[in-house]
Amino acid sequence: MEYRFNTKNWDKDLHLFTYKDLNILLDVNSGAVHVIDDLTKAVLELLKEFRGDGERVLEAGRDRYPAGEMEEILHELQGLARDGLLFTEDSPTVPWTAHEKIIKSLCLHVAHDCNLRCRYCFAGTGEYSGPRGLMPLEVGQAALDFLLAHAGARPTVEVDFFGGEPLLNMPVVRELISYGKEAARRAGKTIDFTL
Repeated sequence: MEYRFNTKNWDKDLHLFTYKDLNILLDVNSGAVHVIDDLTKAVLELLKEFRGDGERVLEAGRDRYPAGEMEEILHELQGLARDGLLFTEDSPTVPWTAHEKIIKSLCLHVAHDCNLRCRYCFAGTGEYSGPRGLMPLEVGQAALDFLLAHAGARPTVEVDFFGGEPLLNMPVVRELISYGKEAARRAGKTIDFTL
């Protein structure tokens, strides 16, 4: 069996790191997160070195790792790639040019405040060196209308609720989610929300 993987955008599309003895692999474009063992990590590092050529990985790792286990890992990686969970590419559904004025996402600063007031906070304890305040519902609705009106033919847009501490404005966040879902439905689109 031949093992080939698309690794042309490895540094942009994949993040492999270790945290508290866990090897974690993030496929950026699909959002899939994989917890992997040390041998899989080694195989992935070889795949990066050999630009996705699994046969060269098997050859290079032959003296260091069990061949059968390496082949099993490559087979599993191929399955994840086939299922769209690994080695995915950022492929917008609508071709984009610099002349188009398409907006695909918004970050709504719904809380210019934070209840924790940590002194080390990069946001100046949530106020960003300005007056503390919460976004009114009408401002958020206007922002969602603007996003949907300028999304072009994109079928899905994204909205992130940000702060300070966005949960301080949770009633408005809930209303905006309801409003956004209905407005998107009427526009023939969907909105993915994050907080």
